Amino acid sequence: MANNAHANGRAASNGATTAPAAYRNGHAPSEPAGIVSAALMWDGLPPSVVRELEGSLDPSLVSRRRGRAGQSYDYMKGHVAIAEANRIFGYGGWGYEVAGDVGLTEIETVDSETGEIKTVRAYSAPVRVTVPGAPPRTDVGFHSVVDDTAEGHETACKGAVTDGMKRALRSFGDGLYGPSQPAAANSGSRAGASEAQLERLRARLLDLGDEQGFDEDAVRAAVRSRTGRDLDDLPASDLEELVDAAYAKTREMRSD
Repeated sequence: MANNAHANGRAASNGATTAPAAYRNGHAPSEPAGIVSAALMWDGLPPSVVRELEGSLDPSLVSRRRGRAGQSYDYMKGHVAIAEANRIFGYGGWGYEVAGDVGLTEIETVDSETGEIKTVRAYSAPVRVTVPGAPPRTDVGFHSVVDDTAEGHETACKGAVTDGMKRALRSFGDGLYGPSQPAAANSGSRAGASEAQLERLRARLLDLGDEQGFDEDAVRAAVRSRTGRDLDDLPASDLEELVDAAYAKTREMRSD
């Protein structure tokens, strides 16, 4: 089947696809505020976003459904996953698109009790999720055809795209479609950082900015755009992440 991009999982009823396009939160692409200025200093996700992704999934966002053999399964509804991505990345701060052909597969299974051969149809869809400042993530979603009608195939096709989106989002961190157990406690080694250690980290960040051609005012503005806080108010954990990201950006510029 032809490639297709979906806004909130809409698809043609016959599974046919149209010209590809990327969608941000189901709307036309738009650049999130602050992303341009922040990109001047570093590549990578803001520390506040990283903390959200490193956390555990809110158990209240998890639903349950009955599957085969009477077993129940945890899952996250598509609209809930989109809402969480909007909350973490910001509206317009992420997008997803179908990254290849949407396929229909037929699988023959044998009923263990009756010996009857049954044909199961399922759609598969590779979906790519893009977030500025991070490598894109791609995964494949699946959804079986429950009702062999045009509407049934439309539902399965949309379901495969939604499942692929959720699977790709999950690879950004457990905060999106991951385990809902409490997050592991963070090491306390950074919490007690001395003022001298903080000053060294701030100085290192300013030096990296200078190497990239930015004066102190520009670096401080980029920090505020990225974190929403002043450079002097950041804890050691945030400073270390910014220094690492700025160093990676500087190293990339050296190799160009």
